[in-house]
Amino acid sequence: MIDMKKINTLVDLIRSEDWRAAHAMLDEEEFADPGEATVAYWRSVVLRDEGRYQEALKYLADNQHRFNCQSGVAHKRAWIFHLIGNDTSALSEIALAPFDAEIEDFYGLVMEAKFFRLYLMILTGLPISAEQLAEIPDDYISLFPTGERIPKTKLFSLAQRG
Repeated sequence: MIDMKKINTLVDLIRSEDWRAAHAMLDEEEFADPGEATVAYWRSVVLRDEGRYQEALKYLADNQHRFNCQSGVAHKRAWIFHLIGNDTSALSEIALAPFDAEIEDFYGLVMEAKFFRLYLMILTGLPISAEQLAEIPDDYISLFPTGERIPKTKLFSLAQRG
């Protein structure tokens, strides 16, 4: 597992867009601990932030087995589809998420995926039921990969406009 000091270094490399160094660091970690899930997570982040969207999607598909939370993987893939402007594929991807099976063990990741599913539904003009909105706690705030914080109240107001 990558320790916090290395993660902080990796985040600095991502922020400075030093992709070569970020990949080299991940290569070292992968060599030291093949198959480690944290490396797979960060590799997908680097590929996504580097703008290598198709490679990131393929990497996530090829390494899905390394992640404990499949709802989290579906969310990551949906986010990439959203970035490339394909919200229909993003919705199809997130529809594969096993929310009910994972909610107890991975509450935070599942809630992020559910929130993003609703966000995508609003963007594509699909209706959202009261039951779907009720799945998200009233005080919930989602943190998008862009760093933007979206509270449920904003999601609700977006849904009301639709």
